[in-house]
Amino acid sequence: MSDDFSHLWSHYRDGGLDAAARATTLSPEGLLYLALFAFADERYAEAATFAEGAARAAPEDLLSREAAIYLGRVAREGKRNVYVSAEGFGAFIRGGGNIPLYRETSAALTRCYPSEPFELLDIGVGDGMALLPALTSAVRKVTLVEPAEPLLERTTRELATRGVGFDAFAGGLQEFVVEPGMQSRHWKVAQATFSLQSLPPPVRPAMLGWLRSRCDALLLAEFDAPPMDEPLAPETARHFLTRYREGLAEYAGADFETVSQGFLMPVLFGYVDRGATRTNFEQPMTDWEVLLREAGFTRVDREVLYPYWWAPAWLLVARR
Repeated sequence: MSDDFSHLWSHYRDGGLDAAARATTLSPEGLLYLALFAFADERYAEAATFAEGAARAAPEDLLSREAAIYLGRVAREGKRNVYVSAEGFGAFIRGGGNIPLYRETSAALTRCYPSEPFELLDIGVGDGMALLPALTSAVRKVTLVEPAEPLLERTTRELATRGVGFDAFAGGLQEFVVEPGMQSRHWKVAQATFSLQSLPPPVRPAMLGWLRSRCDALLLAEFDAPPMDEPLAPETARHFLTRYREGLAEYAGADFETVSQGFLMPVLFGYVDRGATRTNFEQPMTDWEVLLREAGFTRVDREVLYPYWWAPAWLLVARR
């Protein structure tokens, strides 16, 4: 597959989509690769045609079939009408590999918490999927940072029910750090579970440096994902086509269509959408470790959390 992809990529860079489509007799995988090129070029009807060809050639392949359905809808209804749905994301995050992923993440956080009373900062807490199961009696107070207010409200309601004290900030880390009084705050532990990937790379050194100055330990959970600077490049495209097959297979049940068409397919093709504002900037764990050390953390330990379908999930424990 990599040789076919390299061949198509070379023709696409030199002569565009039409040159790539004429380049060789196409396998189903090659047709899916052409569908990515066509989507990136906003040639949606052609993208759908390529994916339909892949689905006919490999009728047992879930990815080809679901890509054909999704791209057919994009061609008919427009991209804006078929993007990520709240229902799709909700069914996705509470099913498949996310169940063991969050179970193991919460357990790892608990193991890292001090036994004596302490205050905790949670960055990108969402609706508490990682935080709430991890809480111990030693957590005296939690400061929550989360830009999505409905998710933040769910977490605060649950903390109030449990009698756990909290402060809540409805915004991102960049806004939080400039709030009045933040330069005098200190937390024993700060944690960020699959949330710092949303920070644009240029601001990461400053944000990690601020966290180093404001906490004794930072617990950072992220995926060991490949760089996504050029998502159409052969190795990158091969990664997410292969991995999305695995992801689709985890949802072969009642919520399959909701997850596939309401989340996984929009995200997959969103990687190559040149008209979309990028909101996630994943990188390998080695890059995160380098950034943490450059920010002034003197010890950075790493532990694997779960072999997630997209990429292995790891926890970095950084200490001052």
